[in-house]
Amino acid sequence: MDKHHHLRRGAALIITLVLLAFIATIAMAALTQMLRERQVIRLDLARQQADLLICDALRQSEVLRQADPEFSGETITLGPEQQPFGGTFRVTTRYQEDRFVAEAEYRDEKGKVVHLVKR
Repeated sequence: MDKHHHLRRGAALIITLVLLAFIATIAMAALTQMLRERQVIRLDLARQQADLLICDALRQSEVLRQADPEFSGETITLGPEQQPFGGTFRVTTRYQEDRFVAEAEYRDEKGKVVHLVKR
């Protein structure tokens, strides 16, 4: 084998390593973007779930108030086994100034409040 053959093999190895590094960089950027988008989608779904829970809690509170005029509200907690998210939703209704008000909070798996909605 001559000297030029070894140089070509060395150059091919360097080019291959550079291309692999380039592809790995692109793959990491794509993965980071996908994870970021997944987090945004999860937060949006949690917001939508909180809005739906508040609407249902307000309707239920009105029905319970009609059945029992002394009913002044309640707190309902939904853990991960009762809804499709890994965290916990807590919905509280209170009768105040002749109407019910409600708030819903979503805590992630670590207990951090991710979303809070009040109506």
